Amino acid sequence: MENTTNNRLQKYRMSIFKEVAKLAWQGRLEEGIEELPDQILGEKADDEKERKIVRNYIRMAMGIDPSREEHSLIEDVKKALQLSQVESPLVAVIENICDECHRYHGEDTYDEECPRGHFDCTKGEHRCIGCGKCMDECPLGAISDKIEFIPFIKMLQDKKQPIYATIAPAYVGQLGDNMTPGKLRAALKWMGFTDMIEVAVFADILTVKEAYEFDHMVKTEKDFFITSCCCPVWVGLIQKNFEDIEEHVSPSVSPMIASGRVVKALNPNTKVVFIGPCIAKKAEAKIEDIKDAIDYVLTFRELHEIFGALEIDLETLEDDDREEASFSGRVYARTGGVSKAVELSVERVTQRDIPFKSVCFDGAKDCKEGLHRLLEGEMQANFIEGMGCVGGCVGGPRTIGSVEEATEKVNRYSESTTMKTPFDNNNVLELITSLGLKRLESLEHGESIKNLLVRNLNR
Repeated sequence: MENTTNNRLQKYRMSIFKEVAKLAWQGRLEEGIEELPDQILGEKADDEKERKIVRNYIRMAMGIDPSREEHSLIEDVKKALQLSQVESPLVAVIENICDECHRYHGEDTYDEECPRGHFDCTKGEHRCIGCGKCMDECPLGAISDKIEFIPFIKMLQDKKQPIYATIAPAYVGQLGDNMTPGKLRAALKWMGFTDMIEVAVFADILTVKEAYEFDHMVKTEKDFFITSCCCPVWVGLIQKNFEDIEEHVSPSVSPMIASGRVVKALNPNTKVVFIGPCIAKKAEAKIEDIKDAIDYVLTFRELHEIFGALEIDLETLEDDDREEASFSGRVYARTGGVSKAVELSVERVTQRDIPFKSVCFDGAKDCKEGLHRLLEGEMQANFIEGMGCVGGCVGGPRTIGSVEEATEKVNRYSESTTMKTPFDNNNVLELITSLGLKRLESLEHGESIKNLLVRNLNR
């Protein structure tokens, strides 16, 4: 297989999803699926190797496993349309592509350069921490993630039950220069979502909780506190490789999980779709002790293709705007944001003799090396933040555009609000009041809402 073909297949992965989404939205998936490979391949339609690969990309776009065996796509469409949930594993290897790779030597043998050394979903191994590195490193696009759009299209169109979109703080700077929070909300409502809620407002709530936990845990110069907010790659790395420091890790759920749990506590029988930059969030949503929160996960790239398939032009929509989150919640999107947010709230919670000293790691390699340095006593910090992607969530594997540009836009958006901390945000107080608490300080002891905001890390 020539490099030009490989590059073309990678380039068209998302365009394949766009065509699948268009057919599904129009109710023509069964009718048009068999013609889709010809449409994608054009003059290469007679190349059987490429045809098999494209058909497997189509299967992944529908949320089902790729297949070595050639069989009718109609059968796969029927299976996809019956799915209420996309089944694990969410990351899969398209073996037809591996067969053509010079670095693949057989069923059980891989060159050490092969990214499948990071993760082999075909054998059910659990080394994967969900960073998406293997997908980016594979030059042929053989490793990919399933897309979770097909199972809830009918719900959007029927509008028979509430379905909320909760969107990650990193969404600012994605989906074009003319995208505004209000226009994005309007677009999602047009699709059939009941509403769009910024996950940053739930980051605000968790910031207060983490500030209180930091205050309780860090009593001496030698104490330290490891945040578990945001990143499942960071949490997974600690659980799989650093069990000795788990007692220092906050039991807080991520803002994503908090968003789903709170929305469902206030709106029973609701479905929640999280939209973000991250492949690892798809796996996090299916972890046993927290899988009650989020029903489906889409990425920014997937949402971009959905808008294209449905011919949604954000520029033509009126702003359905409202201010939901403080600076603290918005800045979670980039490296150092969680630390800054918690530091600002610690200052509001208590006057301390021990200063707040934070250190931030970003990228899976930096996180792992940083934790080793922490264990060896090589750093003077009492608040430890980790992000699995370089730059934080703005550097996620399914973002659109550069980390630098996205970081700048997130910083501008964060600075644009007069609400500096969660304590300045009336939306936070309204949310927790709806859940039975009367003031933010109650987060320290409020058992009812605490059950929504904690998880079992010892699993």
